[in-house]
Amino acid sequence: MDRFRVVANGINTDIFHPLPSEPRLDDHIMVTNSADTPLKGLRFLIEAVSTIRKSRPIHLTVIGAPKKDGDIDRLVRSLGPQDYITFTGRIADEDFPRFYARTTLAVVPSIYEGFGLPAGEAMACRVPVISTTGGALPEVVGDAGVLVPPGDAKALESAIIDLLDDPERRERLAQEGYDRVKKHFTWDNTARQVVEVYREAIEAYTAGRSTRRDSATVAGGYQEALDAHG
Repeated sequence: MDRFRVVANGINTDIFHPLPSEPRLDDHIMVTNSADTPLKGLRFLIEAVSTIRKSRPIHLTVIGAPKKDGDIDRLVRSLGPQDYITFTGRIADEDFPRFYARTTLAVVPSIYEGFGLPAGEAMACRVPVISTTGGALPEVVGDAGVLVPPGDAKALESAIIDLLDDPERRERLAQEGYDRVKKHFTWDNTARQVVEVYREAIEAYTAGRSTRRDSATVAGGYQEALDAHG
């Protein structure tokens, strides 16, 4: 029996779900980010957005806040007027769907992710996703989003422009992402997989004990036969 099983984290679809009654905004991007954690790659997204801003009225909402005088704070201030970037600060989980519902698309610019909850949560809210290929993100996003190399502001810029200019593709990816989460990443699905792993482990352990017991019986009988003819 294969001794390894991979069970993905679950997305809480009781919280993260579509809100079709909320009006979706044009040219609006959202990112959930620990702003001053370099591995989250926010710098590259801000650089991409600042370039796009020169040709279209794009807006970036960052769920979180930069550390005062930290790398991201200094970067944003160096770009001059920053009315096109909004930092929300910390928000409650229950508020995420409202922000997602209003955004045109979500971006996950991470250099590395061990799983990629922000991508899964955006997909659960039926929002099209652009993500890097850092860490486990391709396993979460699959073919239901746009994947770009990590640490590449130009690649993010190109992917964002292409998706903003293609509403039909956005709609298709939004639905495919939502379907992917419902099929693979709900907590119900995760729980079923965990139960299955335990079941397999118990069956393997029970079968192993039975085999060892049968072997001991055979060995004991063989020894008795030797003693009888000794």
